[in-house]
Amino acid sequence: MDGAARGHGAQRGLRLRRGADQRAGGADAATGGAGRVGGRGFHCAAVDWGQGAGRPPLVAYLYDGGALTADDLKAIRLQEEELLSWRLVPREELADHLPGAPGRRVLAAPDALADGTGPVELENGHRVV
Repeated sequence: MDGAARGHGAQRGLRLRRGADQRAGGADAATGGAGRVGGRGFHCAAVDWGQGAGRPPLVAYLYDGGALTADDLKAIRLQEEELLSWRLVPREELADHLPGAPGRRVLAAPDALADGTGPVELENGHRVV
């Protein structure tokens, strides 16, 4: 478990942001979590601590890379041995495709970005208060 998991309150949030941003290629809290990958800007949108019996917590980072244009969608190429298909899913259908914590994580991230509170800290997909 890294230092971000041992902090508390506002300090924990700052460490979470720094830890997430460092994993994203060198961005840091001073830049608001912004960075670039493949020419696209991104922001850490959610950090989700997954608790499980008999194992240490796992952490999932969710990044926002912005909206895809029609050209971006046309450029998507799948490696057939890794992924059989993909689809765009309306927000109201996400829980049908991503049940449990992954669906809650994907729904919480854009809300936090929109209201300026991101990255959102989650435990098993639920917002930590």
